[in-house]
Amino acid sequence: MPSKKQSTTSRKNKRLENEPSFLVDRSLGRFKLLSQLRAAGIDVTPGDDVYDQDERDPWIFYSSGKSGKIVLTADRDFMKSFPHMAAIALGKTTVIAFTSNNYNSEARGRAFIKAKSRVFRAIRDNEANFIGSVGMDSTFLILERSPAPNRKYCDERDWNSYERVCKAEGIDPASRAPFQESRSASD
Repeated sequence: MPSKKQSTTSRKNKRLENEPSFLVDRSLGRFKLLSQLRAAGIDVTPGDDVYDQDERDPWIFYSSGKSGKIVLTADRDFMKSFPHMAAIALGKTTVIAFTSNNYNSEARGRAFIKAKSRVFRAIRDNEANFIGSVGMDSTFLILERSPAPNRKYCDERDWNSYERVCKAEGIDPASRAPFQESRSASD
């Protein structure tokens, strides 16, 4: 007679299927942080394993969101850039940044691992993408839900990367309509 008890293997595999997958920005390094996060059971991929060294952030943010990866980055300066924020909005990308860029990989890894349950809960409980922040004291905050571009700063190389995002989405790079619609739908 077959057992009615669900196997622990299938429960474990189901749990792993629902775990978030992170793309670690090159600004965070390739070794220490990745090793720490992997040792804590976190699915991480170094950005340099996926993208060329000269790839710009707007495309990385966009395509990571489209492939279901959460971007983990060193700082929040991207929030000031129109192409970055537009790519995040169009890719429906969740981005998690550290609050300070003055810490080494080991300190960031410890902070992220301590905040892991709060980060994973936010990812699981939010239907929309968001920008979050992990503090060096292991705090975690959601800074913006369903982020949309609203800043004027724009590096020409980032604009070129953003035009690539627009081509992939079939929209005009000068149009703000996709962001106005998504903003009003989430408000």
